[in-house]
Amino acid sequence: MADDIHPRFFVLTDLLLGAVYADDRLEGGEEEAVREYLLEIVGGDELPMKLEARIANFDPDDFDLEQTAKEFEDDPATDKRTLLELVAAVFDADGEVDFAEDDYLRNLANALGMDAEEYEDLVIEYAIEEAAEKVQVLVSVPPPLPES
Repeated sequence: MADDIHPRFFVLTDLLLGAVYADDRLEGGEEEAVREYLLEIVGGDELPMKLEARIANFDPDDFDLEQTAKEFEDDPATDKRTLLELVAAVFDADGEVDFAEDDYLRNLANALGMDAEEYEDLVIEYAIEEAAEKVQVLVSVPPPLPES
């Protein structure tokens, strides 16, 4: 591919790299997965040097998810869904389910203006009420008295 890369590829790269660092660590094959997915989208045998540089120089501390996602907020719902699926695929690359990654996906969906029904199958379903009831039972039952 020529050096003329559409600006959206840089935004997409940032969103995918934000996903890589969502759990505050770089592990597994997440960064390599980003390269592979971008290569599928961009085409060719290797990523353009500008995208490689973007990956190499990405600083998660300077990344603003909401600001970055604005590039895609006016896209059709199906395109937003595809973006979320791509982010979820990056998460799957390390083989771990992580609440921070799940939060990233939810925050991205919110920044894109999506309704929960549009992505609920991609996120962890929190059973907070059920868990709270179980905890309440645990704390309301006094422990057995020690035998003397």
